Amino acid sequence: MSERSRFFKELRKKQTLILIPDMLPSHIRLLADMFTKHGYRMKMCETKGRIVKDTGLKYVHNDACYPAILVTGQFISELQSGKYDLTNTAVLMTQTGGGCRASNYISLIRKAMKDQFPQVPVLSLNVSGLEKERSLPFTPKMLLEGMYCVLYGDMLMNLYNQTRPYETEKGQADKIRDDVFNYIKERLNGHGFYQVKKNYRYMIRAFDEIKIPEKRKPKVGIVGEIYVKYSALANNDLNEFLVSEGCEVHNPSLMEFLLYCLVNSENDYKRYGRNRVSHVFAKLGYKILLSMTRKQAKMLEGTQYVPFDDFETIRKNTSKIIDQGVKMGEGWLIPSEMVTMAEGGVRDIVCCQPFGCLPNHIVGKGMIRPLKKLCPDMNVAAIDYDPSATKVNQENRIKLMLSNIQEREGK
Repeated sequence: MSERSRFFKELRKKQTLILIPDMLPSHIRLLADMFTKHGYRMKMCETKGRIVKDTGLKYVHNDACYPAILVTGQFISELQSGKYDLTNTAVLMTQTGGGCRASNYISLIRKAMKDQFPQVPVLSLNVSGLEKERSLPFTPKMLLEGMYCVLYGDMLMNLYNQTRPYETEKGQADKIRDDVFNYIKERLNGHGFYQVKKNYRYMIRAFDEIKIPEKRKPKVGIVGEIYVKYSALANNDLNEFLVSEGCEVHNPSLMEFLLYCLVNSENDYKRYGRNRVSHVFAKLGYKILLSMTRKQAKMLEGTQYVPFDDFETIRKNTSKIIDQGVKMGEGWLIPSEMVTMAEGGVRDIVCCQPFGCLPNHIVGKGMIRPLKKLCPDMNVAAIDYDPSATKVNQENRIKLMLSNIQEREGK
């Protein structure tokens, strides 16, 4: 038995608690329960507020990217809270295998943890062969269940976003979301987890308690770096702010990013001869996941809900604005998402740019001029997020964008 196998066998035997970052609440909660089911006891970090940023800045250089500062700060703040047995706790960071934050700053976390919590292992979750000695092993069944967790998380996020602005009682949408989450969790740990149509129907019926009027509120899209565009901690509760300003939020699905990664693997093979073996599996995985997203969209036909944009449409729209060879960070995905949103009627978009992420500034903020030329009615607010940026300044800039909506609609 290898050292890695012995390490993770002992981890499961001791029921070591593994802390994971707070990024996508619906998705992460489901994925944590999936790993717990298979012996890896997981918990999403709960520490929020200014303490996370200040702690991150204390242990990570301020020139590092904003998400790296936040994740490191949240891990250390959580461990400093005194809630955990540090001899039986670990932290987990995902790695995509690309050239950016999600692959490379696990070393920053380890450096920060070395003096404070040397007994706490820093684990990696990746399918790219990175961090092999401390890379969390998973079986094909875990991978399959993980994909379904992403799909259910996407559906849950989509239904929640579309009903949240129209709830008749404060907290109504949150209560429904929690009930649906518990329903899916029960099936994950029991039977019926793969009965997708039945589970989707349950989710739709649950959110149908909130009626969406024929004249909907202005829809605002959110794009950008994957951590900042989803994490309320990173974007200062952007979704909640937009709802409070009378908007309906449109978040892209997490599955879009996974499909984007699979397309990049295929493009690397075609352009550079890389991934000679793995691209075959990436191509097959793409077809399977694309089919799953289309089945999800079909379930929303005839309902009061709008499905996510079809990824093939997003992919084809790339040719209108940027080359698919631009793949660092979120690469061609960000401008392609914005084009697709605008053509689908979501003309008002917040583009989230984290400090220290040059690729996302180029493919996000840097693409606004050609995007406006292609879609003159598009209304984009590029918002920078960093430890020193104030929530008030960010919200004031977004309010300027929202004032254009009011002017356009004659309010």
